[in-house]
Amino acid sequence: MLGIETLFKEYFVRLTVYAYPFVDSEEIAKDIVQEAFIILLDRNDILKQPEPVVKSFLYSTVKYQCLNYKRREATAAKVHTILEVEGEDEDQLTSLIRAEIIGVLHKQLSTLPDKCQHICKLIYFDGKKYDEVAKLLNISLNTVKSQRQRALRILKSKLVPLLVLLFLTALYSAI
Repeated sequence: MLGIETLFKEYFVRLTVYAYPFVDSEEIAKDIVQEAFIILLDRNDILKQPEPVVKSFLYSTVKYQCLNYKRREATAAKVHTILEVEGEDEDQLTSLIRAEIIGVLHKQLSTLPDKCQHICKLIYFDGKKYDEVAKLLNISLNTVKSQRQRALRILKSKLVPLLVLLFLTALYSAI
């Protein structure tokens, strides 16, 4: 059984190289690999296995994290295309939908635990990078990522039903 630090040193570069073609960004590939190690930390049953099993788990996790990233990007692009507006051509329904989404998002963001809320605001509203947030709050990079992931999981569970309804409404009105 190898320690997590040894595994990180041994496989970080390899996994980053493996992830890169999926996401076409070195930074995103590195973030995905770091997330894979965070996932591994939560899986003591895997950590106790022989190195080939752990290695396989890491490669599989990175692959699925990359595929999830690509799916999120594709979904965001579709939503952006549907909600895209050009200057004064914006119609009333689109304005209403955008205002409702932003209002609900702000309301739900305020219901998050304080730490999650603060980290999300720094990342998404202030445009800070994970390492900047970690330094600013004097916490580890992994804490920033796990708190962000926790916040997104909470928000997703609350917002997905509403977004589906709004998406269908926008789609129906476009017909």
